[in-house]
Amino acid sequence: MDKKCELYMPVAGEVIPLEEANNYLKDDLLGGMGLCIIPDGDLFFAPVSGEVVLVSETLNAVAISTKDQLTILIHLGLDTAKLGGRGFASYVKEGDYVTVGDKLLYMDRDYVELQAKITTPMIITTPDKVKEMNINYKATGAFVKFVEISL
Repeated sequence: MDKKCELYMPVAGEVIPLEEANNYLKDDLLGGMGLCIIPDGDLFFAPVSGEVVLVSETLNAVAISTKDQLTILIHLGLDTAKLGGRGFASYVKEGDYVTVGDKLLYMDRDYVELQAKITTPMIITTPDKVKEMNINYKATGAFVKFVEISL
C-alpha cells in the first residue's frame, strides 16, 4: 500500500497551477512539481508536519521535510528576494519541528505587492519521492486539505 501525504492550505487564497504563475518557475528554476497560491492573508502556516530544513536569509521562504523525507518549499511571492527581508518575518528557525497549522512566516502583502508579485509557489523539492499528486484547485480557506500525494 502506498504511503500518503496530505498538504493543507498554508494561507487563504486562490490556488493556481505552477505554470500559470511564471514560466521560469516551471521550466528553469524549480522544476515544476507544485502549485501557487495567490494569498488573501499575511500569515502563512505549516501545510504539513515535519522539520524546518530551510529559512531563507531574506525571510521569504521556508522548507519543511516530512518523516518520509518529502520536502515542501514555500516561497512567499515572486522576485521577493530583492527586498532583502523587508516586509517579511519568520516564526521558525532551521531545526524546529512544526505540526500542521503552526505559524511559519509573515508577509506584509500591501508592502510586497508594491515591489514584487505576492503569488506564492509551493514546490515539492524531492519529486523523486512522489508517485502521484492530486491538487484541489477549488480550495480557498486556510487549513483546508488541498493536496494528496502518493509516495
